[in-house]
Amino acid sequence: MSKVVFSDWAEEWLEYKRRYVKESTYANYLIFMRNQLIPALGNEYIGDINSAKIQEKIDWWAEKGRIDGRGGLSQKTVRDIVTILKMCIRDYAKTNRQEPPFFTVKYPPAKGRKRMDILSHEQQENLLAVIRQDKGYETLGYALSLYTGIRIGELCALKWADIDMEKRQIIIDKTLQRIYLKGRDNKKGKTKIIITSPKSENAVRNIPISEALLELLKSRACTEREKYLLTGTEKYIEPRLYRKHYRKFLIENQAEYIRFHGLRHTFATRCVEHGANYKAVSELLGHASVDLTLNLYVHPQWEEKRKCVELI
Repeated sequence: MSKVVFSDWAEEWLEYKRRYVKESTYANYLIFMRNQLIPALGNEYIGDINSAKIQEKIDWWAEKGRIDGRGGLSQKTVRDIVTILKMCIRDYAKTNRQEPPFFTVKYPPAKGRKRMDILSHEQQENLLAVIRQDKGYETLGYALSLYTGIRIGELCALKWADIDMEKRQIIIDKTLQRIYLKGRDNKKGKTKIIITSPKSENAVRNIPISEALLELLKSRACTEREKYLLTGTEKYIEPRLYRKHYRKFLIENQAEYIRFHGLRHTFATRCVEHGANYKAVSELLGHASVDLTLNLYVHPQWEEKRKCVELI
């Protein structure tokens, strides 16, 4: 490859990608480039970036890569950074009609998986009982997550027009998120709210409404279809603020604390516990594959393992 400095091509590549990827995807490319890749490899010639140099950076990112100085990045984050790096370099090769390079690298072992937040049956019923006593739109969202497994960004983007009580289904075809656009030369950038299609094709889906959820929806239904479900107005609430409201609600009602995403985990766990078809659970959650659902939620119990070895 010719002697082109990586940082120069990276900026050109980012401008090219801006035109062809979702705004949220571009924001991820931009952050990883400005925070990690350009500081680490910006002065290197593209032709000099090889597997050994990438491996050196992988080891450093895993140990000290956090920009707040509090240790290393997760294996998934490091993989994402390297994926963007490889994409950028290979696009350079294709643009210049060169043979794309092949990199061989290894990743440090993933750190132990964090304990998944899941409500017990009793905790779940207690929380739903408190939600039923409340008449607000915000608490309706907590129930919606427990009954459907909807993601918080999808929930914040939901309008009453997306709720079809006659057909008893919820249409999920958009998500709301705040993205961070960092300025050039690592100067502080701005954030903005965007409402866009969900993270993958699988995330666009229809979710059936159960009897229990239908009753709650009818009790708080808004006749103006273009209003947001969580506010009852034409103004949305963003995920960050909605999480604050959720934490406040739990404290005020002395309810068991669980991260908001734990409501989604609880829904999926209950489905699996009651013998639901794994493919159906995967589609309800909007997962990219059944494998992801199996890895997250299907864990054989000790007695099931014992039955397996007794078969031999």
